[in-house]
Formats: sequence, structure tokens, C-alpha cells
Amino acid sequence: MEMTYALSRNKRSSKWQFRKRYPSDVARILPGEFIKSTGEEDKRAAQARVPMIAAEYERRIAEARAQLAEAPPTTLSDAQALAMAAHFYRSALPSYLVTRPIGQLEQRQLLQDTRERLEATREALGRNEFGMVAAAARTAARGAGVELPEDSPAMDMLRRCLMMAFVELMRAAVARLEGAPDYMPQGLPLDAPAVPTPTAAAPKRTVEALLVAYEADKAAGWSKASADAFGPVSRVLRDMFADREVGTITREEAKGLVKVLEGLPVSFGRRKELAGLTVPQMVERGRALGLPVLAPKTINSKYLVNVAAVFNWAVTEQWIASSPFKSLSVYDPVDAADKRDPFKVPQLNKLFRSGSWQSPWADDGRSSGDYWVPLLCLFHGLRNGEAAGLRVEDVGEESGFVVLHVRPYGGRTLKTKDARATLPIHPELIRLGFLSFVAAQREAGAVQLFPDSDVGGKREVGGKIGARFSRHVQSLRLEGKRLGMHSFRHSFEDATREAELAPRTALALSRRTETGSGKSYGDGMSTRQKAEALGRVAYPGLDLSHLYRK
Repeated sequence: MEMTYALSRNKRSSKWQFRKRYPSDVARILPGEFIKSTGEEDKRAAQARVPMIAAEYERRIAEARAQLAEAPPTTLSDAQALAMAAHFYRSALPSYLVTRPIGQLEQRQLLQDTRERLEATREALGRNEFGMVAAAARTAARGAGVELPEDSPAMDMLRRCLMMAFVELMRAAVARLEGAPDYMPQGLPLDAPAVPTPTAAAPKRTVEALLVAYEADKAAGWSKASADAFGPVSRVLRDMFADREVGTITREEAKGLVKVLEGLPVSFGRRKELAGLTVPQMVERGRALGLPVLAPKTINSKYLVNVAAVFNWAVTEQWIASSPFKSLSVYDPVDAADKRDPFKVPQLNKLFRSGSWQSPWADDGRSSGDYWVPLLCLFHGLRNGEAAGLRVEDVGEESGFVVLHVRPYGGRTLKTKDARATLPIHPELIRLGFLSFVAAQREAGAVQLFPDSDVGGKREVGGKIGARFSRHVQSLRLEGKRLGMHSFRHSFEDATREAELAPRTALALSRRTETGSGKSYGDGMSTRQKAEALGRVAYPGLDLSHLYRK
């Protein structure tokens, strides 16, 4: 049967790309889709490159099937299970023994607690309850290159042996506290090899393979900003761990990567003086040259959050039992509340009587983006790119209300899934003549509401609008930390609290997820409910009457 291949436009460029999902029988090795740019903007030229790219796709599938044909063993002998339990005992023993000086009272309490844990573990073993070692059993099996089904007799035997090792660890701890440090465990072959050699080698799941699989699974849904942020992260992981098997990375090594990030120069990928160096070498060269290093906020929000996402994906896909990067961060001396201030009402009055806002909107040479984008951000809590990227068709009608549709399209993506929403237009924007401006753009046949919003360029959507706004704020010498376009979002959220809106209503209007719940309320309200709530969001003392349409 002839294979068919699809070409599609890359969301972040005008070039055609080849994409096709991998067959289900190789999903363990090749999850998601094969995606590769043709490098061509002309579709005919792109189609001419399809056979060569398709050959690479077929080659990867053939290699994956060959690898799967050499499947790892799915069983263990009893001797192997006991040897793995003995290895577990040896590696865990130091953490169970008290070696520091302790007082008599503490010694008695520790002895009592340890005896109780020993008794509880022995009782669980007697009842064949192995839940406390389930994760350890999976990790041990994978470390030995064995794929044991959860309900297999071999997995059950391995769990039993590990429970025996736990009992012996408790006994050793009790013996040490009782003054007998030379306790020898019973039933565990301590002279066995650390990890039994499997009868067939398991496929290696390296960090390089993890990065390729993760990107194949996630890249289609990334915004340009997300894709750009992932590049330096993958560079760091490849330079540090490329050929390492994912499951062998320790917590200490994960902390070591954090230390490397703390010494990594800013813009390391673009510095000529660092060209050709590995990431550890860049740290050394940067230190010698006195180059500025990544800020704590950048490390936490740009690097470690992405590293954690990669390894959490590995846990979900059962490559590893747990992530060595869980909850790692660096200390940030800048308090979260001090990182960006909202605008105060006197500042808003000064701002909106300067620059483009000295008279009502008219098509008199002023930039429509410079005029309307800040107002949209103020009254709807929109991010700069969300407001700047609006199209004429994104203003419509629903349930008798004029609404904004905040949604992704070919020229721009949204920061989060919760950012997508349908919002009734704030009454103050209507008084300012926003609907008349939209009508004029529609009559003129415009596609974008704001033609100067950089949609489709290499910069962030609205980047130039945001930069001009920041310069204007600085020229007014308004006092505040990092005042800029995003400060309007903080002002809007403060206004929802001042309006005493219910928390879920405020979250829906702000298009945020409830902290700690994973629940989004953006789709849980009717248009009328949103309109009534939005009508209560105001800035007492802000006077924009000089901008009203007569």
C-alpha cells in the first residue's frame, strides 16, 4: 500500500514542514509525530523534498522495530531477585544507621521507633502487602534491564525480596542502637553482583533520546516563545548528560546542574567568546572573563521549570520512577511582590493625558496599537501580545453582547490554555469609541486590528508596541518597579479584588487557573455573567472623559 505524507505550514515561519505520526507498534521508542521542516516556502519545492524526508521517517521506524525485536527479558530468576534485594540493602544501609553522637534519651526514643517500624514491616511482609516497595521494585527491574509486568510472578517475587531487605535494614538499625554494630542480614546473598546481568540487553533510554521524544510529543503545541525557551535548556541537558541513561541521574547530579546554571553567562549561546565550548567550559570561561550570569528568576522560570517538565514527562511515560529534579530551585533575593508594580490611579491619570491620549481617537497619523493596546490591557487584563494580536474578526457578538475572542491563530499563539476566552467588551472602552474604531477597520478590509503589531515577524507579537510604551513610561518618570505593559494586568487583578468579585469570577475574567487545583473557570460563566462582573471592575479616580467620543 502506498504511504501518504502530509505537508503543513510551520506555525512559527512560512516554510512547509513534513509531519506524520509514528505507528503505534513503535510508540515506546518513537512517541508522537515525526516533524521536519522542508526548508522551502514554495509548496512545489517542498513536495520535491518529501521523498528524502520520508526515507528518514521510514529509517527511524525500521531502526525502532529492530530495537524492539531485541526486547528485554520479562522475567527474573529467584536468585536474581535476591541479588537485587542484596544490592538494595547494601546501598540503603548507611542511611538507616545512626553514626552521629546522640544522648541517652534520644537513643531510647530512636530504638523504640525503629522497633515499631520493624514490627510493622514484618507484619506487612507476613500479609504479602508490598506497596511500600512497589516503586523501588520497578526502579530495580529497569536498572537491571528487565521489563516486568506489574502482575507477573517475577515482579511479585522481587517485591517480596525487597520487603525482606527492608526487614533486614530495620534489624540492622535496631542492632546498632542496641550496641551491636556487626549485624549480618539473614537470607540475602551479600556477595552477589550488584546488579544481575540480564539475558538480553535492554534498549538504552538516554537523556538525548528523552529530549528527542519529549520535543516530538510537545513541539506541535508550543508557542514561539516556548520553543525559543526550550532550545537553551536542551543545550544544557545535552552538554551535561547526553549519553547518560535517564534513570542513572542522581539527586546530587541534579543539584550539580543547578550549580552550573548559577554560573552560566547570560546569552551564552550568542557570545563569540564562548563559541565552541561546552556548558561547563562556558561557566569556567565566563568566570575568568567576569561575564554576567543568569539571574535567579531566569534560572527558576526559564530553565528549571523546563528541566522539571522534561523529567516529569519521563515519569509519566514510565521511563523512570521519579524525577531527580523535583522541587529544585535557586534562592531569589527579590521578593515576588517586588518584581513588578501595578499602576496607581494618579499614574494612570498622568499617563492617559500624555502622548497618544491627549485627545479622542482619530485616524490622524497616530499609531492605533500605541493608543488602544494599553487600554485593552487595562480594562481586560490582557497581555501585550494578546491585545496587539487581535484581528478584526476577533470582535463579534454573543448573546446580545459585543465580545472579544482571545484565541490562537496562524500568526500568534497564547501563553497558556487558560488564556483563551470570550470576554464582553468593558463599558469604558465602548465610551472611548473602541467599537467605532473596529467598525472603521472592518470597513477598510483590515485583517489585524493593529497593523503595527508585528504579527508573523520574528519578534514577539506586539513587541515594538510594548517597547515604545515602556520608553514612554520612563519618559514620564513614573515611580514603580518595572512599570510596563504587563503592569496593567496586575492593575486589573487588583481592580477585580477591589470590586469584591467572587474568587472564581475574578479568575475567569483574568483567565487564570485556581492555584493548586488545576481547575480553570474561564468557560464556566455565561456571557451575561461576565458582562455584569466586568461592569463592576473600575478604577475610582481615573478620569478618561477627555478621550470620550463626542
